[in-house]
Amino acid sequence: MSEAPAPPGNDALEEIVLSVADAEWRKIARFIAIVVDAAKAQGLAPSGQDVAQRIYALVEAGRLEARGNIRRWRAAEVRGLQADSDD
Repeated sequence: MSEAPAPPGNDALEEIVLSVADAEWRKIARFIAIVVDAAKAQGLAPSGQDVAQRIYALVEAGRLEARGNIRRWRAAEVRGLQADSDD
């Protein structure tokens, strides 16, 4: 089964996701809330699911780090890539 088409404005949303990601591990649910707030400040209105889809794609592409099952927003964590991994 193929993925649904990406929502409009994906490039801008991806930039926001990556700009918010830092060295701190955050629960996916919290990270999504931060991204949605940052997007709203820039005049975008993504849903939580839109943001989650970008996170999944960025983790798969190796542009974000994750630990745990990323589909379980309240259990898994995500952060930006680190030059030296010091968990």
